Formats: sequence, structure tokens, C-alpha cells
Amino acid sequence: MQGTILVIDGVSTNRIVLKVQLTAACFQVLQADSIASAVQLVSNNQPDLILTAMTLPDGDAGAVKRALSRLPQLADVPVIALSAQNDRATRLTALAAGIDEVLPLPVDDMILQARIRSLLRMRLTDADLHLREEGAPAFAHRLKEPAFAPRADISVALVCAEMSTSHKWKARLAPAACYNFRAFTVDAIQDLMRTPVPDVIVIELNEGSAGLALRLVADLRARATTRDAVVIAVPNPADPNIAAEALDRGAHDVLHSGFQVDELLLRIGTQLQHRQRTALARDTLRNDLRAANEDPMTGLYNRRYAKPFLDRVVEDAAENGEVFAVMMADLDHFKRINDDYGHPAGDAVLIEAARRLRAELRGCDLLARVGGEEFMAVLPGIRTDEAHTMATKLCAAINRAPFTVPGSKEPLTVTISVGAVVGGGRGHLVPGEEMIAAADRALYDAKHAGRNRVSIKTSPQSAAA
Repeated sequence: MQGTILVIDGVSTNRIVLKVQLTAACFQVLQADSIASAVQLVSNNQPDLILTAMTLPDGDAGAVKRALSRLPQLADVPVIALSAQNDRATRLTALAAGIDEVLPLPVDDMILQARIRSLLRMRLTDADLHLREEGAPAFAHRLKEPAFAPRADISVALVCAEMSTSHKWKARLAPAACYNFRAFTVDAIQDLMRTPVPDVIVIELNEGSAGLALRLVADLRARATTRDAVVIAVPNPADPNIAAEALDRGAHDVLHSGFQVDELLLRIGTQLQHRQRTALARDTLRNDLRAANEDPMTGLYNRRYAKPFLDRVVEDAAENGEVFAVMMADLDHFKRINDDYGHPAGDAVLIEAARRLRAELRGCDLLARVGGEEFMAVLPGIRTDEAHTMATKLCAAINRAPFTVPGSKEPLTVTISVGAVVGGGRGHLVPGEEMIAAADRALYDAKHAGRNRVSIKTSPQSAAA
């Protein structure tokens, strides 16, 4: 099955006809005859899309959208309304209420199927950006809906077969919305690719240029520079076949009834708000991934990231014959700093120590905070003598200058002990955990020998890969 669609209609014949159409297209179909029965039905079923009559026994399509918005698991489910009143006012009212699409009855099966496919693609993208681990929804909070309003810094490209049509559209749109409208012809793809890329690209699909314009739609959606731009197709004159093709080529939206100022501006606003919400979700996901792999205090990687990194270095070294070093470093007598001057002072020492250590390492090296005052470094392609030199530099970086911290009038002298082990070589695969354990033993030797010094150990016994 392609997905589950909930059909809401008070007329049983309409529901049956739609079920036959949708089932033939491999959708699972749920049916409800009112908003109340739909809400009860979705409590145990999760539809991917709602297909509703514009008028229902207990409300209208706008009421369906409002009812869904009160259910967190269904708030983002797309809604298509089918209207017997194929008039501009009804369509605009529904779109303004948050309905994703309004199609006239009798519904054209081609455009209905294309619109369903388009909305489900968008929903899948949104779902990927809102992934939560199993059991996490109770703790996760929804993203705050960003406010949106037309702004002069938002660029809208009007792409028509003739420049005169583009300028005519611009003249009608500019007084109605505060966007930066720009006129193009359909063969001006090079101009559209130039920075800055338009935020929205409105493309006319007329009888003479539909083929070129449809190829442009697909091209824009496939290119890295324009794939995030909103693409809206305007069949001119209205043509359901061309509209369906535009949706399948990747257009975010279409104006089925041809160019209309109010409807186009509504659809532009809706798509820009969706893009803004998607960008926020993507940034949040990116930040969550970063937070999962980074120590929030020092900005260094944590153990969760460092261990797989070390495993990759071990495997690469066994394959290409290189050697590498693993170092464990621990600030000496760190507990005294917390006890004598407070945790803010200890935090300041950790942050500055991380900065100094990172400044000494190469770009290919990894530095992670793996414990309270303990750091781990992984250095690919480094021999024993080079490892000793680097470990000595790390010690010197910490003790060459005192640390200024809150709670102490005088700067504090801080030292660090470093244990290192060098491994690798073609055909020799020593597990990362064994390398860490060997470096820990070297660190213990450095501590036992008086601290503020370096200890180098030989690699654990290697085994042929």
C-alpha cells in the first residue's frame, strides 16, 4: 500500500466512489461520515492524508483542519477538500483556513492522484525531519510555529513564455504583496541559477511552452542551487493534464484555475511558511545530532563520537600500513580546584584546557572529553617519536601559563599528565578498546611517576587481520 487516506463525506455514495478510485491506486482507505466520527476513528488509526467534502453534517473542511490541529499526531496531516461550489471565494476561504488543496466536483482523477502523490512526498520529507526515538514522544516538544509575513527581501521569480506576460503578472501582484517580484522568460534558466536564487519560482505553463516549462520544473527541483526554492506552476489556460504533470515533475503547488492574484499569493505564503518550518526542523535536527556527539561545555567531541572515530582509524591503519597514536590526558589535582574555588572555576579550567589542547593538535586529529577532567586524542599517521613530541607539547600548553578563573584573585597553575600508545601497521588490527586501555595504563604510570609528565607504552599484542 502507498499509504492510508481518510475519506470524510456525509454522502455514502461519494465515499464509495472515492474508495474505489483510491483502492485502485493501492491506497488503504478509511471512511467517516462526519467530523465527530473521523476524530473517533483516527484515535486508533493514523492516516497519511485526509480527503474531505467541503460541507459535512457537523461542520466544514475548515472545521476538519481545526479538529486535526488539536491532535498532535495529526496536526501536520495534509487535507484536500472536494467542493461542489467551484467558485473562487469558497476556494480562497478554504486555503486561508489551512486546507492544502481544494478540488472541484466531479473530481478529475488524474489531478487528484497527482495532488495526493505531491502532498504525501512532502509529508514523508517532514516525517524524516521529525524522527524521534521510540519512547521519546512523551518527552519531545513540538517546534514553535514560526510567524510569517511577506517581506521585501523575499524574491519571487515570475517565469512566463513571453516577457510581456511576466511584467503583466508583476504589475498585478506587486501592489498586493510586499515581495521582490522579478520577471523572467521560460528559457532564462541560467539567470534563475545565479545567486541569489529566488525564494519562489512561479512558472507559466501555456500551450506553446508547456514542454519547456515542465522540463524547467524538473530541472529546478533536481539542482542543488534551486532545490530549496518553492516552485509553483500556473497552467494558463487551466489544464488538468498539465497541472498533474507539473506536480509529478516536482512542483510544490499548482493553480488549477490559471493565474489569479489572491490565490497565488495565498499559495506562495503557505509554501513559504512550510519551507520556513522545514528549515527550522532541519536546523533543530542538525543541532540535536551535534549535541549528541559534542560535550556542551568545551565544544569537544564526546566518547560517543570518539569511539567510532578510533575504530575507523584502527581499520584504516591495518589496511594501509600506517601507524597511529591514542593519548589519554588527565588534569592533575583537578578536584582541588572545584573544592577550593567552586565549580565555576573548574568549568573555566576545563574550557581553557580544551582550547589549549586543541590548538596544539593537527586538523586530522581528534580531541574528545571522555570524563570529568579526562581527554582523549586520536592521532592518525604518527610514529612513536612524533607521539612523544606531541604529548610533551600538550603538557607544555597547559602549564606554560596560569589559568585565570572566577573565585580566585590569583591565576591558578594547572598541569596535566598524558599517557600514549602507538599502534597500527599492515595486517595488525588491535581493537580500539584495547588501545584506550593501554593508553589509560600509560596515563596511570605518568600519574604514579609524579604527574605533569608523559608516559609512552608499546602497542598491545597485535593479531593478524
